[in-house]
Amino acid sequence: MQPDKFLELQYQTLRDEIRETKARIARILIFGVTVVPAAQFLADAYKIDVVIVSMPLLVVVISFLYLSENHALMRCGRFIRLEIESRVDGVVGWENWLTTPDEFEKRSVDRYVTYSFYLLYFIYFAASVFLACRFTSETYGVFWTAVLLGCYSAVGLWFALYFFRNMKISTTTQSENG
Repeated sequence: MQPDKFLELQYQTLRDEIRETKARIARILIFGVTVVPAAQFLADAYKIDVVIVSMPLLVVVISFLYLSENHALMRCGRFIRLEIESRVDGVVGWENWLTTPDEFEKRSVDRYVTYSFYLLYFIYFAASVFLACRFTSETYGVFWTAVLLGCYSAVGLWFALYFFRNMKISTTTQSENG
């Protein structure tokens, strides 16, 4: 296979992967925005213990799904920029154009969507922890509420540290690997 043809096939495959990844991200967001509150409401209305107590974990799982897809999307773009576009002389490709000095303006919507995601899921997590602890306090007492709150606090702290440590809004630097 000719190198130019190989690069073209890689480019097309990665663009297809980006399209599919963006569709998965949209489905994850729609699922999270609709199912989490609906499940929380139904679980609270019908006093379904296991659902009420596990809702904070569902929020964390959905958040990790989002992050996984978002990072996959950025890896595809980074590969296109560094390994494909860099081999085409005299042309500024899309991924390289996005990293030019006025990049903030080009990706401001991406930034706001990402910040909104983080804010929304932290609110969902805090609300689901509050509801789970309230339910546990009413049903099982203070001891089990404290145990549950300790577990959720540990998960929440780990989750927040992971989020902030791995927060990638919309761009990567030239020196980043993988």
